[in-house]
Amino acid sequence: TPVANGGTALTSGFVNGGNNPSFLAYLTSNQSIPNNTYQQINLNGEYFDTGGCYNNTSGTVTLNGVSAPAYSFAPNVAGKYLIGAKGRNDTSTDSSGTIVGIEKNGNRVTQVRDTLDNSEGLFVSVIVDLDGTDDYVTMIQYQNSGGAVNANGASTFANDDGTISHMFGFLLKGV
Repeated sequence: TPVANGGTALTSGFVNGGNNPSFLAYLTSNQSIPNNTYQQINLNGEYFDTGGCYNNTSGTVTLNGVSAPAYSFAPNVAGKYLIGAKGRNDTSTDSSGTIVGIEKNGNRVTQVRDTLDNSEGLFVSVIVDLDGTDDYVTMIQYQNSGGAVNANGASTFANDDGTISHMFGFLLKGV
């Protein structure tokens, strides 16, 4: 739910002010990430989806005339978008490598990697051009702890819960 300007979450000017399409999608339950594997995150919950351009299903669907692969944001308005992702892999294995990344049309456009100690989260963001006809973005996570671990999910999204894997994005107007 939007809050007034000066709050700590979204403002009503952001959601209703023309930076659309916009979305925030999150993982609604834990997802297993195999060892040494880049895994697309099944962000099946929607905190908001202004413009109806996020596909929170496991199959390809058509949204606003654009084919949107599973768990992807495929806007129908061309422009520059700020896309961000936050991920956390549950592991008790110190010094395991974790990667959180964003892919455009199946190709990584940015990622952040860290050697983590006990389930720390990572955030990454990028400004990317999306053509409004067939471009889409997805979120990936990776880990090399020696066995499968879980990406964190939750049944509802809370702005103050930094453990939930999620991705957001919005059109940058005037750029």
